Amino acid sequence: MFFLLVAENLVINYTATAMNVALSALVGDLHTTLTGVQSAISLYALVVAAFLISGSKLGARYGYRRTFALGGGVFVLGALITASAPSLPFMLLGWSLFQGLGVALMLPALMAMITRTFAGAVRTKVLSTLAMTSGIGAAAGPVLGGLVTNYLTWRVSFLLGAVITLAVTWLIRYTVDAGPFPGRPGQRFDACGVLLSTTGLVLLVVAALFAGRYGLLRARQDFVVLGHTLLERGGLSPVPLLSGMGLLILAAFAGWELRLVKNGRDPLVRVTVLRNRAVRTGISTQLMLILVPNGVLFLVPVFLQTTFGFSALHCGVVLLPISLGLMVAAPPTARRIGQGRMTHRAAAMGAFVCMAAGCVAVAVLFSPHAQGVAAVGLALAPGILLIGFGRGMATTLTDLVQSAPERDEVSDVTGLSYTAGYLGSSFGVALAGALMTTGLLYAFEAGVTDSSVLSAAQKELVTRTVQHQVQITAVSDDALRARAMSRGITGTAADGLVRINARAREQALTVSATGMAALAFGGWLLALRLPVPAGPMTASGPGRGAPSQGQ
Repeated sequence: MFFLLVAENLVINYTATAMNVALSALVGDLHTTLTGVQSAISLYALVVAAFLISGSKLGARYGYRRTFALGGGVFVLGALITASAPSLPFMLLGWSLFQGLGVALMLPALMAMITRTFAGAVRTKVLSTLAMTSGIGAAAGPVLGGLVTNYLTWRVSFLLGAVITLAVTWLIRYTVDAGPFPGRPGQRFDACGVLLSTTGLVLLVVAALFAGRYGLLRARQDFVVLGHTLLERGGLSPVPLLSGMGLLILAAFAGWELRLVKNGRDPLVRVTVLRNRAVRTGISTQLMLILVPNGVLFLVPVFLQTTFGFSALHCGVVLLPISLGLMVAAPPTARRIGQGRMTHRAAAMGAFVCMAAGCVAVAVLFSPHAQGVAAVGLALAPGILLIGFGRGMATTLTDLVQSAPERDEVSDVTGLSYTAGYLGSSFGVALAGALMTTGLLYAFEAGVTDSSVLSAAQKELVTRTVQHQVQITAVSDDALRARAMSRGITGTAADGLVRINARAREQALTVSATGMAALAFGGWLLALRLPVPAGPMTASGPGRGAPSQGQ
């Protein structure tokens, strides 16, 4: 049973990251833009995050094996739609929606089946192994995805995922008992809680996605909905408004759940589990430990493909040190924690230090003048390897979070934990994209303004184009030259524009990677709040109900 669940966990994490190195192929095959593909990546994580709590509750009410099988069927359907997608809307339907819903149903059931099957030190080892395989799947995704995309097509990745998921869903029927329906007779499902939690989470991630296009505070262009201009350029950006609305709705969700508990009804999730310090701080730390590397995994392939024209395979090779770092760091970290020689807090803080140092190294060592895959890979290897070390050290935090609650609260913690993880993934891609777009925009506009080869009319034309199409600088030099020629800019002026674009890309990567490093430092400060057991560490982590886990 465990190996089947590990196999499915690898598939889920592989498909979630493999597409990062196939950006150029996706843009071309689906006739879309980089912004469109970024939206599909972020919306997939958003759908998973929005429905994980509901998926966890469905498992608790109707049986985890049944919920896992249902999620597997939805995932396979989504994979088949995506594999045959002729355009971006089909990918949004198959990958972002159906596969996202399938994952939201499968992951909590997967974790619950493992938690109920194993106990004590064995469960600690199993959970650490599961977390490590998740990281390996996510880190190996760029390499395997690059191979598949380069020699076959990115569509094969989804077909393989469908075949493996179908096999696991079928075989799990013979290894896990379906069990009785554990739901409470006469208790209605908390549909209002689903609506509130989903709406709040959607607003938060959409706000993050809009940050790159509209700006964080001041709107860079009109915010138009259904042909009506709601916010004008130069005024307040929609980002703080949508973020504020999302937070208010999530606060209302928490209040609604507390009211259900008070009235003796069955809530979607018992938010009172967040009063446990280990759960509250552990989940917040998990979010940051996923946000930072996912942002970098989005940034690096974008710049490799636009600056050097790298294929998906070459991008995967450059990102290979992440997998190596994870596999090197994860086992000794789990072993030291199991032996009581390291705390979960020390491991998390060390992970953030490695990630921050890796982001800084990427920002400093990236050179647009490097020639060939080997030179670029060697320049980026130290930073990417350090980020891999950080991911490896972070794999044991799942054990702390899952071991903290009482047995009847495990499903609630599982839903919240996975939700935080996928929010971190969605926020990582969205914030990295926002930092990248903002850096590109300002660096490009500054370069155009200071240019001595562009005429006043050409400067006005370029500036006006950028204002109406923010992603214009997130393209290769050849693509920009073609766009410039279509607008009558040729010769020396076009050459100058290409040089400006190259410098803007370099500066944007520096800004973006430095921003990820700053977020890693914020995560380090958050990890300081993780509890340290009052007594000696055991193989299963801090004991339940320990004073250090209280408020």
